[in-house]
Amino acid sequence: MNEKPTYKELEQRIKELEKEAAKCRQIEEALRQSERRYRNIYNNAQVGLYRSRLKDGKMVMANNRMAEMFGYKNIEECVSKYVAADHYVYPEMRDELVEIMRENGKVDNFKVPIRKDDGSILWLQFSGILSSEEGYFEGVATDITASKLAEEKLRESEERYRSLFKNNHSIMFLIDPECGEIVDANPAAICFYGWSYQELTGKKITDINLLTKEQVFEEMERAKKEKRQHWYFRHRLSNGSIRDVEVYSGPITVKGRKLLYSIIHDISERKQVEEALRDGQEKLARLKKMESLGLLAGGVAHDLNNVLAGIVSYPELLLLDLPENSFLRKPIETIQRSGHRAVAIVQDLLTVARGVATVREPLNLNDIVRDYLKSPEFENLKQFHRTVAVKTRLDPDLLNIAGSHVHIRKVLMNLVSNASEAIDGSGHVAVSTLNRYIDKPLRGYDNVRAGEYAVLAVSDDGAGISWDDLDRIFEPFYTKKVMGRSGTGLGLAVVWNVVQDHEGYIDVKSDQHGTTFELYFPITRQEIPGKELIRPLGDYQGAGESILVVDDVDTQREIACNMLHALGYNATAVSSGEAAVEYLHEHTVDLILLDMIMDPGMSGRETYERIIKIHPDQKAIIASGFAETDEVKEAQKLGAGGYLRKPLTLEKLGLAVKDELKKSLVGRAGVCGKDGFSLTG
Repeated sequence: MNEKPTYKELEQRIKELEKEAAKCRQIEEALRQSERRYRNIYNNAQVGLYRSRLKDGKMVMANNRMAEMFGYKNIEECVSKYVAADHYVYPEMRDELVEIMRENGKVDNFKVPIRKDDGSILWLQFSGILSSEEGYFEGVATDITASKLAEEKLRESEERYRSLFKNNHSIMFLIDPECGEIVDANPAAICFYGWSYQELTGKKITDINLLTKEQVFEEMERAKKEKRQHWYFRHRLSNGSIRDVEVYSGPITVKGRKLLYSIIHDISERKQVEEALRDGQEKLARLKKMESLGLLAGGVAHDLNNVLAGIVSYPELLLLDLPENSFLRKPIETIQRSGHRAVAIVQDLLTVARGVATVREPLNLNDIVRDYLKSPEFENLKQFHRTVAVKTRLDPDLLNIAGSHVHIRKVLMNLVSNASEAIDGSGHVAVSTLNRYIDKPLRGYDNVRAGEYAVLAVSDDGAGISWDDLDRIFEPFYTKKVMGRSGTGLGLAVVWNVVQDHEGYIDVKSDQHGTTFELYFPITRQEIPGKELIRPLGDYQGAGESILVVDDVDTQREIACNMLHALGYNATAVSSGEAAVEYLHEHTVDLILLDMIMDPGMSGRETYERIIKIHPDQKAIIASGFAETDEVKEAQKLGAGGYLRKPLTLEKLGLAVKDELKKSLVGRAGVCGKDGFSLTG
């Protein structure tokens, strides 16, 4: 028999029940708060959360984002109205989703288009699992409409690009910017370069671009300074030919891969036209400069020749009358040598001006090099550049060339001087010669005449010439030196002009290790004549023949007459062509010594033309301070004999007069020989 609980026991039990009830209330409150938090999170999540029936997709639970994506005002409207079977654009995709869910119990990132009530298309990405309650599915839906539209636009853009790429007549590449590999090429590129698609896409852009990395960088820097969006490169084709190209390039993304596109235009013909036009303009400007220089040089040379005549000719006359042991002989000989050196400088001034003919004779470049290395000019250069060593490598079997010793020596002097100045501190300059056969273009020339050439090369181990300067170094007055102190800007212009006058070529190679100038001169098979010995006066002395000197300069007439008298001739002088014609109306002479340029009045050619109308067989010798011009040749065609360049020397004058006087009167007009004397008669 159970005993009834006491009052205290009941009171204790009531307190325990109250505590348990309070704890239950706390648990219930915690559950309610948890439910509220869960509901708040569920409803306000930034992705769509839902629960639906598998059989028809009826929405039984959804959050605010889900309702918002489908365009409903609130969750209740979404749950009451949405049935997936009514909204799938492609019902078969709904069936596919259900099949995947039943087989796997879940689905991941299933993308499907849904038609909203307003007819617009919503792209959703579903992920979820089968619910614990059979026949239901719950999960997450993400709106991917924006990214899907972007993908579609990108696909359409790529399709348009692909169509443009394949069908464009312009040459196009796709290039990997990391390694420079050509990853795609259009048919126009395959046709232009000549390689197959597989061959071309297996190459790197550096395999066809002839410019070095440094040159590419310099070209891109130039484009940046000039604010242009394209670059100029040189590309090699499969057949080895070189084409100038203009390249437009920029970034592009193809199938998610970041690449560079290149649109290439062949501008070889345009460049040739531009270069021809630029060369023409440069040549015209150079011709105008050189024409002005030529006029100046001609005028100065003419006046200097008149001044030098006394310095060159009178010492020769004085030496004839001086005894061998006279203390005056040595200073007079010094004056004579100085005069001859001044004459050479004047002739150099004439021939530096383009268009003035130069005397050509067989010579050897090795002799010119040796002559220069023994000269005072070279000694001065060595004193100024004490830390620069000059060495030679001369080909002992070097072939001869036809040229002007004076001018090629000046070319050598300019090149060695420039090479020495290019070296900062100690270094080496090498002068070498060799024979070479060339049959393909050199840098700067579209065409060269195939054949044998003697090459004069001057190289240094200085800092080299920059890419920008290399194409301008031969321009007159273009210099990096301080004008008036270390250079005039004419040194390399003189080199260029002299080589051009000798129908040769110049090849310049330069990098950070130094510069080499190679000068190509056409060879000649003529031998160098032996050095002439001084002939005794008796070999060219006259026998009292009459000679008329025609010259407009008093000193020239006086010098010529004195020399002719010393040679045993009877000389008379007149000051103009008109005076000569008038004199010969009344007199006859055995020979005329005729100046070619006489201002004002008739020229030498006009004078001789008038004289042969009076005396058809009149013998004459031409004397001039200028080079052998067309006027000289015209006079010789009329019958005039040899050509003498002023200042006159006793030996040359005597030999010329004696040679002309020996000629018969028949057939005197003819071809002029290499020494300036007629070969006919």
